[in-house]
Amino acid sequence: MPSVQDCHCPPRQGSPMNLKPLLIVPPLVLGIGGFILMNRADPPELASREDSALAVRVMTVTAGPLDVTATGYGRVEAVRNWTSVAQVSGRITDSIDDLSEGTLVEAGTEIMTIDATDYELAIQKSQANIAAAEADLAELRGKEDNSRRLLELEQSILTVAKAEYERVQGLVERGSSSASSLDAAQKTLLAQENALTTVSNSLALYPAQLASAQATLEVRQAELAEAQRGLENTRIVAPFRGRISNAPVEVGQYVSVGETLVAVNGVDTAEIVASFQPSDFGSVAQVAVGQTLRDMTTVDSTGIVGYLSDAGVTATVNLELADFDAVWDAELVRFRGTIDTETGTVGLAVRVSDPLSANNKERRPPLNIGSFVSVSLHVQAPGDTIAIPRSALHYGDDGQVFVFTADAEDKLAIVPIKTGPVTGANVLVREGLSDGDRLVLSDPRPPVPGMPLTLVTENEER
Repeated sequence: MPSVQDCHCPPRQGSPMNLKPLLIVPPLVLGIGGFILMNRADPPELASREDSALAVRVMTVTAGPLDVTATGYGRVEAVRNWTSVAQVSGRITDSIDDLSEGTLVEAGTEIMTIDATDYELAIQKSQANIAAAEADLAELRGKEDNSRRLLELEQSILTVAKAEYERVQGLVERGSSSASSLDAAQKTLLAQENALTTVSNSLALYPAQLASAQATLEVRQAELAEAQRGLENTRIVAPFRGRISNAPVEVGQYVSVGETLVAVNGVDTAEIVASFQPSDFGSVAQVAVGQTLRDMTTVDSTGIVGYLSDAGVTATVNLELADFDAVWDAELVRFRGTIDTETGTVGLAVRVSDPLSANNKERRPPLNIGSFVSVSLHVQAPGDTIAIPRSALHYGDDGQVFVFTADAEDKLAIVPIKTGPVTGANVLVREGLSDGDRLVLSDPRPPVPGMPLTLVTENEER
């Protein structure tokens, strides 16, 4: 008999159904309804955004005089340098008390002396030789005078002898005298003619003998001058006021001809050959004389200094010390005229008068030889000059230079300009800007003409 578990009986009529899957329907309906309501609602009105202004730094352009400068560097050198070289040999017998580098000597100071004994003896010997030569010359002149007088006498005797010969010859022709008397008169005449010829020949030799004696005298005089010059060369005298820069010898030392004795640098005037960058020097030249450096290369180098001086270019020498700068006024001297092959700089020489004079009021020490200094060239640009920072320049694709400015409505404007020479961090503007224009120093990105600007001046930025 089958069990109850194995019995497949149909369900009972009227039992409840499972409704759990239907519980998700109400939330889904509510979500769809809310989404539809949200889409039907009008969107909120968006607030209109005003155009924002770009903040930029600006400066007001002002026209006025401008000091254009160029700076170069060089070392202080003495204008006059003198080195004494031994022209005679001998032993150093005397010198100044402080014969060493750095000693200041005045013009005409006898710095040292060389033993002069040999040259003093040579002078005495030359003087004696001159006296002997003068005596020989005087003797020859006396003999010449005697010969001339003797010649006159012999000529007189010859005249008498001729007359006697002619008288005897007449007597013989008339038969009043013998032929032997005529022969004796002729013999006397011939002897007198021979004597006259001898005196004449002797007198003719005197000019050559006198010339030889005169030459001998001149040789003796030259020997005396040489000895005196040697004596003078034993005294080493400073030709000008200066400072000893080299003193390799001392008292008791033997020196030979050609050996260096002492070197002196003049201190009355100092010179600096300063090296300038061609661009800096060209800026000063262009402002001063209205020419570029390229144009000025066709001018004689000696004339460039004159152009600069006439145009009002001045120079100062600056020595940088621990806590201040010492300044000296300088004079333009010459233009080197060539470009240095190593540094590419141009050279200009300036001079400072009396560099060793200290000035306590201006706190200016002596300007010593060898100091490394800077040289500044100054020229005043015209009163209507406009200069702006070089960093404010911009260049177009065609190479045109332009700047950004702020117009009357504080909007960005692009202004083409023509530039002049560069001076330091500034550049002169020839055309394009006027007094009172507001120059934009910032670099707006992107630079859209007409874009609104918020101007920030230098004081406000600080």
